[in-house]
Amino acid sequence: MAGLEKGGVMNPPKENAPAATEARFDTKLNRNYKRLPPYGKQFMAIREAGKIPAKTVMVSFDWDLAKAYPRIIIPADVTPAEIEFRFLAGLPVQITYRNKDAHRVDAVAQEIAKVNPCFLATFAYDFAGTGNAWAILKPYQSLEIAEAA
Repeated sequence: MAGLEKGGVMNPPKENAPAATEARFDTKLNRNYKRLPPYGKQFMAIREAGKIPAKTVMVSFDWDLAKAYPRIIIPADVTPAEIEFRFLAGLPVQITYRNKDAHRVDAVAQEIAKVNPCFLATFAYDFAGTGNAWAILKPYQSLEIAEAA
């Protein structure tokens, strides 16, 4: 039978293989493609429905931080420029991190600032209680002002 190999395994026609490869290749090399971070898809759906989270959105590099808040996780294998942050526009955002990830905070903050959150701060978890844990990068603005900018 055409398309069957030993053991009855179906072998797809080879003429479809180049088209599938091209589609996958084009998607991966699209310069404008940005990846949603973990939990980003849920935020995008909320924003597309015209809603906003009830609390400050936490951005973390660690799965163990900020579990009680709406949050996204920044994967170690992705640069911040590759991540889609549009869903954070007009929202209060706090980047919460441990010392081991301190070198990544600036690049993430710069990318998030591009989408104009209404508030942007960092919190160094390991410095909690020392007075040096907080840094406000963008003071709070009302949602209307942030979205208009």
